[in-house]
Amino acid sequence: MSSTRTHRKARLDSVSSLKRGDPATRQRICEAALRLIVKRAGVDIPLADVARAARVSRQALYLHFKDRAALFLAVAQHADDKRGLPEAIRRLQQAPTGLDALRYMAATRATLNSEIWPLARILDSVRREDPAAAITLQNRRVARLGACRMIVDQLARDGSLRADLEPTIAADLLWALTSLRTWEDLVLVRGWTAAQYEERLVSTLLRMLTNTAAPDTSSVSKRRDAPQA
Repeated sequence: MSSTRTHRKARLDSVSSLKRGDPATRQRICEAALRLIVKRAGVDIPLADVARAARVSRQALYLHFKDRAALFLAVAQHADDKRGLPEAIRRLQQAPTGLDALRYMAATRATLNSEIWPLARILDSVRREDPAAAITLQNRRVARLGACRMIVDQLARDGSLRADLEPTIAADLLWALTSLRTWEDLVLVRGWTAAQYEERLVSTLLRMLTNTAAPDTSSVSKRRDAPQA
């Protein structure tokens, strides 16, 4: 068999395997798309660039994902698994006290938000053009609100929730203060470091939602805000 025929057969085999939804190729496409999204800070990514980065043809990409919305939703799931989100949720659910859960949520947001933000930007653009994507994003928001309600319920059971605060309002406040939009304003716009964001968020949440004295982090913040020699 000539080299031309061999090359043509390899291409046919590749397309045949892609039609069966080759998991390794699908994962490679998701990983390439995720790298591009992070590198370009969530600015819209052409599918041609994704295909090139994943070393597949546009045809092969569409054999795995029917459109850009399907691709980026799959990338979101891939990113969740890669970041260990299921394990983070499990740890949150198994926190021994509501205060521990509150602190763990703040630490998780401080650590992961810089990775979540670029993907959230591109998913927001997908939401405008695909109803299924809009539903998926809404479900993610509802799931986060559910986690906030779970923490507030645990605070109430522990006797740590402020007595004059309705649990529903407490959950709404927790949901808003730990939102990606709030993180964006404080870290990306106002220039807080991840450590400052976590410390100040925990202090604010403790003062606002609980009857527990919040730690005094002012001296720590001042030291970190001071210019380095």
